[in-house]
Amino acid sequence: MKFKTIELLKQMCKTVHSKIFTKTGLVFSLFLGSSVALVSCGGGGSDSSSTSTSTSTEISTLVTSVNGASNILCGKNLQCIGLEFTILGDVPPVMSILATPWTDTKTSIIDVSKIAYVDGSNSATVYDSAGSVFSMTIDPTASIPGYPTPGVRKFSGNGLPTTPMGNFPVQPGTAAYPYYAALPGGTNPATGQVYSSAAAIGISTYPLISSIPLNPVVTGVFKINSLIIGIMLTGAPLHAEKAPDSSSNWYAPINALPNDQCFGHPYNAQYHYHAWSWKCFDQGGSGQSPVYGFALDGFPITGPRGADGRNLTNAELDECHGTTSEITMPDGIKKVTYHYVLNREYPHSIGCFRGKVNYDQALGPPGPNNYMKEGAPYLNNLYPPEPL
Repeated sequence: MKFKTIELLKQMCKTVHSKIFTKTGLVFSLFLGSSVALVSCGGGGSDSSSTSTSTSTEISTLVTSVNGASNILCGKNLQCIGLEFTILGDVPPVMSILATPWTDTKTSIIDVSKIAYVDGSNSATVYDSAGSVFSMTIDPTASIPGYPTPGVRKFSGNGLPTTPMGNFPVQPGTAAYPYYAALPGGTNPATGQVYSSAAAIGISTYPLISSIPLNPVVTGVFKINSLIIGIMLTGAPLHAEKAPDSSSNWYAPINALPNDQCFGHPYNAQYHYHAWSWKCFDQGGSGQSPVYGFALDGFPITGPRGADGRNLTNAELDECHGTTSEITMPDGIKKVTYHYVLNREYPHSIGCFRGKVNYDQALGPPGPNNYMKEGAPYLNNLYPPEPL
């Protein structure tokens, strides 16, 4: 894929700025070393599991995105990205599906037993002597710029999770190596390191800092405009389910590329989760699944089980892959709230946001950084902006 430079995109953004989004601008790269520079100025997935009654750990197949599913529209079985992605990132309007050994391209079913997982099951201390460092705090009096209600949930850590991680860089001779070696590695914006291929990308610590609304409000359906879409309570972020190749095709990551046993891998040396990552989280016994993390708009992210202990399907969720029900928050308090649901069907987590996001606050301390923001100059306000 031939990518535009960030400087060129900034110039292009000046033109699009007046046509689309009048108050915001941002630049960011997308997935696995492809270094897709994108600047923002401001149906169709398989429903084969609609009758599934399995519990959260009894899963042998996953449902990936169908060939031709929209990248732009929001809806069930979709994950929608902003118009600026499409215009400035040369993103095709639809998803593709790759014929990997674990994917049936006719049904969009992934056989998890056939995935060429990345070898290894390493604790965080393998990658840093301090291990996983992570905290979540609450400030009820602080506020997120642009947000109508007070209260801030803050995360701080080193980016290494408490769940086991695979052997990264991916080693030659392993089952996963050919898939990673076939993808470009790109350049890490934080360190300047150039990777010969995606297989060469290791795992490093970085400043994971995020502030999101403590009392989020459902205000609409908003497209996703960052690679990171949530912060999990294990200490690592959750990423969007989009992955470009070198020929401008976009796939669901678990369709095109094997992850480790916890469905994670590094991008720019930052470990993150995809899809069935919740297999490695605390299942919480019977009944409603626990809260596993929080989306950038502040709403909780739970596991797949509803109150009756049955896994929720896409047919039971809204267009953003969420629902409203009583759940138990991390502090033990029961609360009726909107929440996103992790399950086995694409997009597996967050299809779009139901609340507006202040990306500047959610992706690191205010101002540019080369880690969670990847140098993107997000404005310190809600996205999308209000029309003039």
